[in-house]
Amino acid sequence: MLLVVLVAGWHLVAVTAAALPPNRYSSAAEPMTGYLRPYFTQNWRLFAPNPVAADRAMLFQATYRDSDGQVRQTEWVDWTAVELDLVHHRIVGNRGGYVTSKLIEALSGSRRGLTAEQRDILLQGSAGEPTDWDDLADRLGQEGSIVRAVSALRYERATARLATDVLRHRFPDLQIVSVRYSIHQTPVVPYSKRHLPEDQREALRVTNETNSGWRVPVEGSEAERKVVAEFDARHR
Repeated sequence: MLLVVLVAGWHLVAVTAAALPPNRYSSAAEPMTGYLRPYFTQNWRLFAPNPVAADRAMLFQATYRDSDGQVRQTEWVDWTAVELDLVHHRIVGNRGGYVTSKLIEALSGSRRGLTAEQRDILLQGSAGEPTDWDDLADRLGQEGSIVRAVSALRYERATARLATDVLRHRFPDLQIVSVRYSIHQTPVVPYSKRHLPEDQREALRVTNETNSGWRVPVEGSEAERKVVAEFDARHR
């Protein structure tokens, strides 16, 4: 009984720490609260100290083998644009319209806790021979915190699963070999610069692109694939 009370108490403390606005205490507790992800996350993107400061988009791309056995790349699929169709055309929004926004924040946050060597490993893997997930986990664990590596891989795998379902629906006749994602972030014009001429304001909005390494496809459940296909058909 005492053990149950201690575990429940620890979990309550962990959830509280994870839900706090970012500060040195929540940052210090992050290695111990990694088990909450991706099942529980909290961000404060509408408030100080880290309000939303950029327009963000997530794009997916796949490689496939053609009839000659050559590995080729598909075009990029802007999945955030598909989600935004729902947001723009419905007065009452739906949580389904914010998946990539959540993923971008989670991916960025989990990567910040990794070492430089671990981040380099996440960028590796060729288009024709993507890094196996188990091998990726082993290599990440050897270069830094295992807890943070596991947390980062959860989001990487979740993103790869969404990418796989999206790309297989878009390109049903292709034999997909690997998938990857790209995050585009375009900074908003700072409030203090709002009175500048339009051309100068646009010059401040230079898009930063971050591509992941190539991933082994991860197929979602039948229900997940059906939801992705139906959503894409309605909003692309």
